[in-house]
Parts: sequence; C-alpha cells; structure tokens
Amino acid sequence: MNWDPKKLRLLGLRQTEIKILKAISSPKNVQDIARSSGISRTGIKHCLNNLTFRGIVKTVHAGIHKSYASISSKEITKSLLLIASDIGDAQPGDLIHVKITQEKKFVLHIGSKEIIPAYQRIALTNKNERIRAIQHHKSWNELLKKISKSQLIEFNESIIKNHLVIDGILNESAYDAYIKEIQANSAKQKDLVESLNGRMADYTVFPDNFFNYDSEIWIFKTTALIISWKNEVAIEITDKNIIGLIKDMFDLMKNSGRKIDHNQLIKKVLGFVNKN
Repeated sequence: MNWDPKKLRLLGLRQTEIKILKAISSPKNVQDIARSSGISRTGIKHCLNNLTFRGIVKTVHAGIHKSYASISSKEITKSLLLIASDIGDAQPGDLIHVKITQEKKFVLHIGSKEIIPAYQRIALTNKNERIRAIQHHKSWNELLKKISKSQLIEFNESIIKNHLVIDGILNESAYDAYIKEIQANSAKQKDLVESLNGRMADYTVFPDNFFNYDSEIWIFKTTALIISWKNEVAIEITDKNIIGLIKDMFDLMKNSGRKIDHNQLIKKVLGFVNKN
C-alpha cells in the first residue's frame, strides 16, 4: 500500500509503526511480520496492540490462527473526515483532542466550563516562570462576564504566590478603563483591582486600535492558549513549532511597544478606589 506521508504525520506514527504498516498491506502473522521487517516479535506485538487500539490495524482470524492487516488508505481518509465533522459539530462543554504525536497536540475547549480550568492552570501549575500574554481591555471585559470575581482573584493571587513574571502586552487605555470602571462601581471592583497589585510584571502597551479584539493569547513554557471569551472557545497548543512562532510574534510586538510600570499604575488606580 502507498501510504500518504501527510496522513501518517497526522496520525502521529513512529517509524517502527510505519514499517509494520507497510509490511501488513496484506494479512500477516507476527512471525511473518518479524521476518519481513526485521523487528523483534516483542516490539511487533507492542506496536500491533497500539495500532489495533487506534483502529489503524485490524485482526484477521482464520480458525485458531490470527493475522494482522492495515486498514486501507480510503478508510484512513474516512476516519479523518469523521474527526473533522465532529469538530464542526462541537457543542458547548465539548473537549476535542487532536493528537499528532506525544509532543504535538491541539485541544479545542468549548464553553466557559472547559476554558476556565485550562486558563487557571496557567497560574496553578507553573512556578518561577515568565508567562507572556496579549490582552486588550475588550477581552478583559468579556472575561469578567464568564468567570466569577472569586475565581479571578484566586488566579491573580496564584500568579504572585508561584512567583510568575507576567510579560504582558496591553492596550494603552487599559488602566484608564480600570479607573472608569472603579468610578462606576468601586465596591464591586476594589478586591479585584487589589489582587492585580504586587505582581512581578514586565508590561508593554500598544495603541488601542492594535489587537482590538475580544480575544487574548497566553504563552507559557510548553503551551499556548488562544481564548475568545465572547465565543467561549479556546485552542490549546503544545506544538513546539507553532509556540515558537507565537513567541517570536510576541517579542516583535513587545519590542515596538512602550514600557510601563504595572504596579505603579495599579497603585494609581487603587487611589481612585479609596476616593470612592
């Protein structure tokens, strides 16, 4: 069988598994596979169990004898189309994994109940690290509609407790927006704004018309999380190449922005809290 390399990459197969697949384009038992592939019987059995579990290899019985055969290229295509269809039909609360290899994985979180735990992991499972974030105030406002104040305060407190450095890019008028919101309802905003104080922060601002979306990006050591709070959809990426690309884009934007002192500006905002 002529296996399409693109399909094999998408399936995340190891070279040993690919070699076995090519050896069983027609049914063969373990002994025949070992003879034609040069792989040990133990290694073959391990790979066959994995490939059978994933539906790529089928078992063929002839009396008491058992052979193995790879499914056809058309069957592979059909399976991939079904996965694509499942993603298209996803509903709030669904969690869809697309795994290419052990290291390369994409997770689609749908619904705030799925997004919030993924979001909280940023602060709860990382320590002594620098985390990059791009967030327009529009996205912050959408976040406040989806997550409780206590959850957000816990998230902010965890950032400080775990000694995380937030390398953030915000829009220029974000802190002015904080002030307006406090003036409108200081009792509601006070605890939340106080939880933003005392961070180890390296912040840069960009013009308000840049990244003017109700979506945000969080980038940490091995994962990137792209979130649309308004649509309640998030994509979690562990592919090193894509994370590297996003990090480079972040650094390019940061270098063209204007540095600010986050904690000094938050103290200014808190001054308006005390006045109200």
